[in-house]
Amino acid sequence: MKILIYSILLLIPTLSLGQRAKIAFEKTTFNMGLVQENGGKVTHEFKFTNKGKAPLLIKFIETTCGCTTPKWNRKPIPPGDSGVVTVTFNPKDRPGVFSKKIIVYTNATPPNIVLRLEGEVITKSVDIPTTYPIVVGNLRFTTDTICLKQAETKHQIINLINTGKKNISILSIFKPDYLEVDCTPLTLGKEMMGNLIIRYLPKHADKIKPDDYVLIKTDQGTTHKFMISNK
Repeated sequence: MKILIYSILLLIPTLSLGQRAKIAFEKTTFNMGLVQENGGKVTHEFKFTNKGKAPLLIKFIETTCGCTTPKWNRKPIPPGDSGVVTVTFNPKDRPGVFSKKIIVYTNATPPNIVLRLEGEVITKSVDIPTTYPIVVGNLRFTTDTICLKQAETKHQIINLINTGKKNISILSIFKPDYLEVDCTPLTLGKEMMGNLIIRYLPKHADKIKPDDYVLIKTDQGTTHKFMISNK
């Protein structure tokens, strides 16, 4: 009987550990590319899923800089459900390359996760027609060619700017399976800069076709096709 009781006591911590929450982020680092110092605050959502067997609770989020502000759901997240940690960066008076650390404290396994928001704040005036030669309504892009060689080694960033007087939102992005395409921010205010961040997924290389493209649609009713190059 003593042996049985001792065995049960040893088993209890193991069962408890197996019932814990488990937080899994899609990505823990996000590069925002070029950010204009006077363009206002920029935001990114870090998406995650509770892959454990108990409710997930984000207890606290710590940042290493007052220019970076996190927001999150303070209610328990059931097993299998998803959520986001929204991080807002204020580029004012912070020119140059940045890498901001965000520490997420939870009741999960592991108990804390480090997220990073990266990019570069630029202050100098830009020759818009030269820097952004591709015109799509009131949006302008630095290029309309996606280079797989560049996207494979790390990622390719295509900068864009809103030259109009009203906000412009990216409504949809059509892409082939072997590419990941993020746009940040999805809505650009007057004279605000943004970035298309393209990553190549080699595991889907068998799906590449010669006439593939990425299609972007805006709330202005404009669309633009970005061609894909193997060079």
